[in-house]
Amino acid sequence: MRKKNGWLKSVLSVILALSLVLPVGSGAALAAASANTAGQSQMVSSGLPTLDQGRWAPNAYKAVQSLIDQNGKKNPNYNAAQKPYAVFDWDNTCVYADTEEHTLIYQLNNLKYKMTPEQFRYAFTHGDNALIPETNFVEDTFKNQAGEPVNITKIADDLCKDYQFFWDNYKGLNPNATNDLTLEQIQSTDQFKDFKAKFWFTYYALDVTFDFDISWTWLLNFFTGYTPAELKALTVEAVDWALAQESKKVYFDSPESLPGEAGVILNSDPDFGNYFRQGLRLSTEVTNLMNVFRANGIDVYISTASLNDVIRAVAGNPKYGYNVPEQNVIGMQLTLDANGRYQSEIPDKTKYAINAKHGKAVNINNILVPKHQSNPIFIAGDSNGDYGMMVELSGLNNVEKINNLPPTKLVLIINRLKTDELYDLCKIAEGQLQSKTPQVVLQGRDENTGMWIPTAKTLKLGKRGDSNLILLGK
Repeated sequence: MRKKNGWLKSVLSVILALSLVLPVGSGAALAAASANTAGQSQMVSSGLPTLDQGRWAPNAYKAVQSLIDQNGKKNPNYNAAQKPYAVFDWDNTCVYADTEEHTLIYQLNNLKYKMTPEQFRYAFTHGDNALIPETNFVEDTFKNQAGEPVNITKIADDLCKDYQFFWDNYKGLNPNATNDLTLEQIQSTDQFKDFKAKFWFTYYALDVTFDFDISWTWLLNFFTGYTPAELKALTVEAVDWALAQESKKVYFDSPESLPGEAGVILNSDPDFGNYFRQGLRLSTEVTNLMNVFRANGIDVYISTASLNDVIRAVAGNPKYGYNVPEQNVIGMQLTLDANGRYQSEIPDKTKYAINAKHGKAVNINNILVPKHQSNPIFIAGDSNGDYGMMVELSGLNNVEKINNLPPTKLVLIINRLKTDELYDLCKIAEGQLQSKTPQVVLQGRDENTGMWIPTAKTLKLGKRGDSNLILLGK
């Protein structure tokens, strides 16, 4: 990092101190600190800006700074007509926790739906543009309290009865409702508790039983009826709420008074443990990295498995500091009806892939590679959903590349101690910890604060102390 003038060093010290001592809910302050730090780094540099050290793991910091030096404007062969570019996953990479999940929970908590009961039933029972099979959810995991199997038909009947109750009693959802209960009164009902528990249970059950193409597209359906502008406004509300929440595991259980067709659902069952990871956090290191990339002539893109407009609402909003143009966000999509409102339908997959796993590599290859005439020089991600773009554009882990262009040069993994396909790349990173030219680097974080920590190791939510830092998930 370049030496700074004395007055600026003092300012930056204050900003760093604030980022360390502010309560975990001070999301707006963290965003402001991020934007200020990145901006000042650029302002005072006698040449091109370098990364702030922040909470980077040392070898990750060195590798990324070297990548910038070798591929940005410092390179005498730099070509502004064909800029190098970097691709970031969003959730749990650019931020701590999941933006879309927080938006959906905020929407649920406040019953901010724009669907009739009939539209809600359709949204709840469809994924990947088809009726979800009536197959029982994976029976050794997704059972009700009585140990009985559950399927989409049973649980849809219960959720739709709950939704009808809201429709009949809450004018915030239906202006023509028969009764006029307040939101607080609705939230205290057993129907609301049943709705919340069974909704969250279904999301997880679909993911495990049918995989991402159904579960991740199903999740988008609940934005049906919104315009893109309305959804962006909802997302900002949700994000500001989420930034103020404590980082913790939250469990939703349904009441025994409403077993319904699916039975009582206990997400808190110790043998199940299906929790919502509450508490969103911005990353000052990522905002700084994105701004330094751009100042060095490296374009920045986001590839997300969330709905594109949800992430655009945050990534492009100046108050959060990421400054990513809307057109640079590649994500999941829903089609729009004749009135410009989302409907429960994704675009033709032969024209636009579901933007997850292999689909991320496909969309990068179809959209960004032709534009830049190259693969991204840098990819950042955190999960199995990012593995496809990481290996198919780099050739890592002996995977055949999706094209014949020079490979991605550096992969950054936010270390969530994954045990799936991403584990193979984490093992490669472990073997390259002492390398001066690594291809894969790990960045640790403290899940209790949602902040990065200056090591490749991670501290899991609920754990404390250096003795609990873990490098690999196996």
